[in-house]
Amino acid sequence: MKKIFGLLVTSYNIKKALNLQKSLYEKISKTFDEFFIINLINLQLFKKRKLYNNDEYFNNRLPHNFKIITPANKNELNKFLINKNLVAFMGFGKRLENFRIFFLIKKYNVRLIFLQNIDAGNHYLGREASKNRRIENPIFFSYRLGKLITYCLIKLLTFFNLFSRIDICFASAKAIVDNCNNSIGKKIEKIFPFLKISYFKKIVHINSRSFDMMTKPNLNLSEDKIVFVDSDFDHGDRIIREGKPGEELRLKYFNQLNQFLLKLSNIFNKKVTICLHPTTDLDTCKKYFGSFEICKYQTSENIRQAFIVVFHDSSIISDAIFLRKKIISLKSNTLGKHKNNRIDFYQKKLGLFSYSLDEKRELNNVSLQAELGEITNNYDHYIEKEIMKNNDQILGEDRIINTVKKEYFAE
Repeated sequence: MKKIFGLLVTSYNIKKALNLQKSLYEKISKTFDEFFIINLINLQLFKKRKLYNNDEYFNNRLPHNFKIITPANKNELNKFLINKNLVAFMGFGKRLENFRIFFLIKKYNVRLIFLQNIDAGNHYLGREASKNRRIENPIFFSYRLGKLITYCLIKLLTFFNLFSRIDICFASAKAIVDNCNNSIGKKIEKIFPFLKISYFKKIVHINSRSFDMMTKPNLNLSEDKIVFVDSDFDHGDRIIREGKPGEELRLKYFNQLNQFLLKLSNIFNKKVTICLHPTTDLDTCKKYFGSFEICKYQTSENIRQAFIVVFHDSSIISDAIFLRKKIISLKSNTLGKHKNNRIDFYQKKLGLFSYSLDEKRELNNVSLQAELGEITNNYDHYIEKEIMKNNDQILGEDRIINTVKKEYFAE
């Protein structure tokens, strides 16, 4: 049977699915003869039967040996996978609507690879949220209950071998690696090797995406601008937990934010660049950020040229930390409880300079620069535990590719 390598997604936007790991996929295109992006969006449960297929559009924008496959149904997937052994990155979530996909992955014996090389924030936040048993919002209560039921079902179906375990998990955060290796499942397997109950068969500690990106030559580093990293005011995670924010709240937030960014721009005599979140609508934001430069899918490039990076919560802030950029952490009551909890997590973990848009306190050029510069010394622990693997100088993407070749494609 033919061995093939690929990525499994359930996405309306292939560019978004590939963007965060752009460097890894570029290197994959130079290493493997072909790479398949298999979009399983038409196979999700509880979805309206509106077939999605923009393969021709996206294929023209990918490396020549990348091919997008979007099966319209189970028969088309079967036709593609027959006589093939697929090894694939898992690019979709453990949600109820994906249960049919999990069954098909098991049926076709797809070898799954899980990649956690960007940020450990969600991992830590999940653990903290589970400790807080008081849930006041009924929308959030329903969401948490649904996640708990889904989690238990996945564990149960994996235990009974109806869902596949993850073959290899590549992770950059030492805490995640240690937790996986010291899990109850791993401890039981050491005593009873015939019991295969751990969700991850193998854990590989690697350097993070930020390390990979920020240690490459020709980074074009500067301190020319102030960069705001957007995290999408109307992000789906917020809506699921708290409902969709109203237009009055939205206008208040953008007015506060514009005033603050203009203040920073005037204090330091630097232009402001807005780096939009992949889910933020570019055209809609133009009416809110009319006076600033706006871009999308170029956040890392702009962070390299930043004098100050302003953000709420974002995994890509690791790029700024690794480059020891000055960082301002913004809070606002308009963002909702979920977002502010995430902001608190980053502030406490890194000891960041915190500014509330609701308070509008005065800022001084000299004192602010001095305080922000001093705080960069707090980054060392985070870099050591979350971004770098024990002073290992091998790029994470190289370790991923070399491991995949050795485990699955060795002659």
